[in-house]
Amino acid sequence: MECATIYYDKRHFFPMHLHPDRYTFSYIIDGSSNLICKNATFTLKAGDLVIIPPYVAHQTLIEIFFHYKVIRVPKLYSFNTISSDRLGLTIIQNCHSYKHHFDAWFESIRDTNKSLGATNSEETRVPEVFKHFLISTNANSTKSKLILKKALVHFEHNYNRTILVEELLDLTCLSDSHFQRLFKTNIGISPIRYLQNLRIEKAKEYIKTRDSFTDIAYDTGFFDQSHFNKYFKMNVGMIPKKYADLVKND
Repeated sequence: MECATIYYDKRHFFPMHLHPDRYTFSYIIDGSSNLICKNATFTLKAGDLVIIPPYVAHQTLIEIFFHYKVIRVPKLYSFNTISSDRLGLTIIQNCHSYKHHFDAWFESIRDTNKSLGATNSEETRVPEVFKHFLISTNANSTKSKLILKKALVHFEHNYNRTILVEELLDLTCLSDSHFQRLFKTNIGISPIRYLQNLRIEKAKEYIKTRDSFTDIAYDTGFFDQSHFNKYFKMNVGMIPKKYADLVKND
């Protein structure tokens, strides 16, 4: 479990992305942004609380500036089974009743992580008031979901190398067009976009404890640091060094 205070001071359009292994709880401090999910657009502003479960694809557009606190709650190998007709994420406007609980939770995580020198993801540390936002995986698994699970676990175990399309087709026993369509329909982004997204998420984890961006680039499957920097800035809105300064000094 981790927390950070993030500030963007210029326009940036984040590509469609998702968080495969964590829930994010974001409290907006100042500024505004547009959040896009399932073809719907929502304006986020100061005082709003946004909860995004794993595997909910979304985009964010910042026009001028955006300042928020975020708490990330790990959910390893989770597979969100929200039906396609539901939004998935939760937006609570002017969430005064939650602010005190959020601030206390944020400070508790920051103090604990500083004292331990590492992150701690124990579920018991989630305050009762927020636990109902943590969606349990549906035990009812269809054939399509089992096929997708195979692909997702394969990505998880092999993100640090080149993954050939043929590997995924052999694994899922599907044609290229069928696999691409099934993945995009259920996950919300294409397989190649998912892999890029996963590599960036892994890089963000490595940055918290490592200093060499070159090593991080290679260990997350990028060709070189230049390639890594380009995609990191595209997906996170800042270069790796700036992100490291934020998460290591919070």
